[in-house]
Amino acid sequence: MLERNRVHVGFWTLLLFVLLLSTSWTATAQEIDTLEWCRSGAFSTEEDFISHGPVPFDGNRYISDGDLLSFDGRVCARNAWLARQFDVVQDLGLDAVDILDFERGIVAFSTELDSPHGNFTAGDVLFTPGFRIPNQALVAPFQISFNIGLDGLHFVGSDENLRRFIDIATGTPPDDWLGGKLQGVLHELNIDIWFSVEGTAPYLRNSLILDGDVLSARHGIVLPHQSQLLSPPTPAGIPMRGVDFGLDGLTGRREPDRRSLLFSTEILYDGESSFTDGDVLRYGGAIVFHNEDLVAPFEPAARFLGVDAIHIAFREPVYDPNIQTMCGDDHLVADFEGGVASIGSVNPAFTGLYRNATDPDFRQPCGQYVPFDGFLPDSEVKRFRVVVREIAEAVPAVGTGTGIQTTWQIANWDPWLGACSYNPAVALTLQTDPDGWMEALPYLEAKTGFDVDGDGVRFSNACVNAGLRLAVWDTLSLPAGPAAGRDREDHYVVWLEWEDSAGLHREPVDHHIQLDNTRPVVSGLEMQLPDEGKVVQACGEAPAGASVFEVWGEFSDDHYLAFSLYVRGGSPPATVTYGPHYHFDADDGSGFKNTDATGTVGSGLVHLRDIDMQDLGESFTDCCYILELYVDDSTIRHSFNHRLAWYIGTWPGIPYPRFITFAAAP
Repeated sequence: MLERNRVHVGFWTLLLFVLLLSTSWTATAQEIDTLEWCRSGAFSTEEDFISHGPVPFDGNRYISDGDLLSFDGRVCARNAWLARQFDVVQDLGLDAVDILDFERGIVAFSTELDSPHGNFTAGDVLFTPGFRIPNQALVAPFQISFNIGLDGLHFVGSDENLRRFIDIATGTPPDDWLGGKLQGVLHELNIDIWFSVEGTAPYLRNSLILDGDVLSARHGIVLPHQSQLLSPPTPAGIPMRGVDFGLDGLTGRREPDRRSLLFSTEILYDGESSFTDGDVLRYGGAIVFHNEDLVAPFEPAARFLGVDAIHIAFREPVYDPNIQTMCGDDHLVADFEGGVASIGSVNPAFTGLYRNATDPDFRQPCGQYVPFDGFLPDSEVKRFRVVVREIAEAVPAVGTGTGIQTTWQIANWDPWLGACSYNPAVALTLQTDPDGWMEALPYLEAKTGFDVDGDGVRFSNACVNAGLRLAVWDTLSLPAGPAAGRDREDHYVVWLEWEDSAGLHREPVDHHIQLDNTRPVVSGLEMQLPDEGKVVQACGEAPAGASVFEVWGEFSDDHYLAFSLYVRGGSPPATVTYGPHYHFDADDGSGFKNTDATGTVGSGLVHLRDIDMQDLGESFTDCCYILELYVDDSTIRHSFNHRLAWYIGTWPGIPYPRFITFAAAP
């Protein structure tokens, strides 16, 4: 009887201990509110800096490498709050992070430095309520007997099971995780902890664990090796490919999908697939977020601050209507700066320009006819429209904004031809109302040719009009700029609205887009003799024997792209082309250039490059010649015939003067 009472008392003592631990820490309302700012994503930098942009919630512009930051320029959590349950007042940095429960304010993280009190190390997994998992428990399956550090951290499993894990961890003393208990709990709950370490250790036969590998605490295996995370031509992996780039930040889906992993490295790579140790990469090594874009909302004095920890909340695929492309089918909204933004957000990084994949410094606006397309389900939606506002305008209530109007010519079945036709005798018209609303059923049936509602009638008699898009915006119909309010050169925000049986809805995000409908202006063009500064006049004659000439010019455009020169003439007539010379290409062989993203640098004529008449070969004879200057801007343009929105490329600027004539002889 006495023994039973002892057991009974022990059970309640343990239960009381667990309850005390689980109730001894709660995040304050303010802490939870600020943590919410990181719900869509969070990161920490490698360097401390001063924010010259938004003022943090506590009024202190100093931001440390231990603070947790949002993607839109806010401090979600100071390092002191993350570690306050460990009685640490010093900023110990932030090496890894995973936000597990926003409602309760529970964050898993690691620090860059050991606790000065000795109650945790930089290799332990710490939790904001004050409990921890020792580094030795994580790496036990790999037979690592020393503290090897912790750099990347990502929990895998269902939300319910992760909450159960937190409840168990709350009442588990750190040393109780040793001896395989951690692995037992992970197996029981069907969850895992994926992580990276800071050192190197032997692994299996003739193999190593690298600090660039992703490890599984549950299974004791290397998930993707460094060589899998960074595909060729990046020389990642030891010993086969030569370099271990390390792994600093780690995040991904909660499902065990290793190909969803996003990460940052410890060192940069300047090669065919260049990246920095501040960029966020996807599996294979492609850049998802550039470091300069992550930190831009804070307006720091330096453009590069590195990335130490990263957390991104992956969401389930959206099944509501949504815009997916702007300015053409191959221009995803996610590739625009501000292409997926919080409603009403204003951020200097949200330029509305498309980031061209060919060069990280190449940005493009949109102009002329701008198509928008995306997802529209084949049921429930009654009508839809693409809505637009100028960036400075207030966000209108759903259903009250300005919709884009579009008219379509629909191919229909022609019984005389026995084929689909745009013949006016049979063709149909599909158009929005004055507020931009399009009826969903005829639109879907015309686009797919299907009997969408199953009533036995197909709007276009099974003719497929695949060129239909959600809307095509005639931006040339806007006033020429600059003008008060909206004009054809402005920065706009668009989104999709729709109506179903539950009422009116809108996308939960904005899409920023910059327009440009003004051609480059060429203000001057002339040729000079080298080293003499003597101008070869238009229609003038250069000295005999002169073949090399300096070309000087002046031109401007808000979104300038490149210039090209053409020399035409000779006997037999021939043409030599120089360029195109892109403003963002520092080494294009021109030798001079003197241009930036808005045209020539400064005011007046500048030396663009040299030309050599000998490039005409045998055609260089005593003759008259033409020198032509073509200036292109970077605008993505489409034409629209009410059937298709055709991509027609960038906009060439050819206003006067664009050419000069001269005479030259060998």
